[in-house]
Amino acid sequence: MMQAYSSLAQFYDESIGVDYGEWIVYLLSLMLRHGHLPDKILDLGCGTGNLTIPLAQRGYELIGVDLSSQMIEVAKAKGSQENVDVSFQVQDMRDLEFPPETFTTVISGCDVLNYLTTPEDLQATFLRVHRVLQPGGLWLFDLNSAHKLQNIYGDESYADLQEDYGYFWDNSYDWNQDLCQMELTFFVKTSSGLYERKQEIHQQKLWWPREIDKMAQRTGFTRLACYNFLSTVPWNEEAERWQFVLRKSS
Repeated sequence: MMQAYSSLAQFYDESIGVDYGEWIVYLLSLMLRHGHLPDKILDLGCGTGNLTIPLAQRGYELIGVDLSSQMIEVAKAKGSQENVDVSFQVQDMRDLEFPPETFTTVISGCDVLNYLTTPEDLQATFLRVHRVLQPGGLWLFDLNSAHKLQNIYGDESYADLQEDYGYFWDNSYDWNQDLCQMELTFFVKTSSGLYERKQEIHQQKLWWPREIDKMAQRTGFTRLACYNFLSTVPWNEEAERWQFVLRKSS
């Protein structure tokens, strides 16, 4: 088995099917709603730079970090092609290496924190983000909801076939640990015309808003809001994604 996003990185952008322009407008509107003016932004778990690059094109100063070197390679190539001044780095969110109070704002898009599968990993990340945020800074992140992980992903299987690759996506949900495991099997077309089989495992943990609240209080944050994604409606269990807004309070 390969590390998550080893194979998926090269197909991520064409397979994700997300309107990132709408996403960016939403994040900026939340910052405005909570009286926050972003300056230097950390995109934590930036993936292939789909939020990082457009924000840089709007004039913000950004650094993007991700654990996957393959995703960072794609992000760097896209940033160079778009001629944007963004630093993309391979870093582990549990051990961020930036000076204290470097950033006014941290964003973590597309269920990055669901990949933290233990309370220890979640706390380590919260503490690191707290360290690199300036006083009063905001951290905006989203999580896949209980409905998404339990019912939509759950124990379901999916498949897709494109011109140069195909994949099978098999999920299993552990109700005792609230953990969704996703096994992705790719068949990637090679220069010979044959297909190479590659597999990778993804694991996502369900974190309820009450658990996020407790962690925020423990690590020096105040939860300003938790919304159903792309709205300002307070979170509920029917939503597929929850959007959090946290402020560094101490």
